[in-house]
Amino acid sequence: MQQWAKCSYDEYARLKQIPDSGVHFEEHFRFCIDPDESSYVLQSVDQWERIDASEYGFDCAEAFRVVLPVIDVPRHLAYLRDQLLERNAEFVRREIGSPAELFPEFDLVVNCTGVAARDFVGDESVFPIRGQVVRVARPDGLRCSTRVYQKDDQFTLILPRIDDVILGGTSNENDWGRDVRDEDSAAIIQRCVRAVPAIEDAKVLGATVGLRPGRHAVRLETETLENGQTVIHNYGHGGGGFTVAWGCAEEVANLGRAHFNGIAANPL
Repeated sequence: MQQWAKCSYDEYARLKQIPDSGVHFEEHFRFCIDPDESSYVLQSVDQWERIDASEYGFDCAEAFRVVLPVIDVPRHLAYLRDQLLERNAEFVRREIGSPAELFPEFDLVVNCTGVAARDFVGDESVFPIRGQVVRVARPDGLRCSTRVYQKDDQFTLILPRIDDVILGGTSNENDWGRDVRDEDSAAIIQRCVRAVPAIEDAKVLGATVGLRPGRHAVRLETETLENGQTVIHNYGHGGGGFTVAWGCAEEVANLGRAHFNGIAANPL
């Protein structure tokens, strides 16, 4: 995970120089109940320091001030899509039940189906982690983000983006619910206002629910099907998708090159 996180951090540092990439860096405050919660992230970044959590009103094991990338997801995905279109990639919307259905139309399949991998490849170790966040207007002067890790299925997150602020959040394991729950939104706002009073009067713009792909470990490997066709699996990242995205992508690319060149791949 650390190598993937470091690779991703370095790529975000490059992307922040591109205005339309949706990536910028901001100062973050992280308050950790478990001192291991941020260990692999901190080992991958350039700027961080320990701080006294009690000065900020939190009782926790460790606290850090760290400069991290902020991903404005709609902008970033639009940028990535444009990059692919410039390279003549084709986007096709289609319903398929398994990787085998894509052969022999394609020479190689990369499976990045997230929580849907449970059905797509029959991996029963995949489970949903329901996440709900609230989006509010960004108050003037709000510059840094704050994250408070908690032991239960809730955490506190204040993440300023370019035009808005993401407030979080929930982490409900084995919960397939996709509907917004008003009681979750109210609890999220209450926790976030307690942590950062400056957002108390921020206009609520909406709430969103997503299912993170939980698994005991990321599955990133090559599989040869019964018919000899090759699938590269890349799923099970839980809530750390953006943290390790580019590192995992680099390893998938290495596996793909190895497939076409007929050589052994070198993992990161």
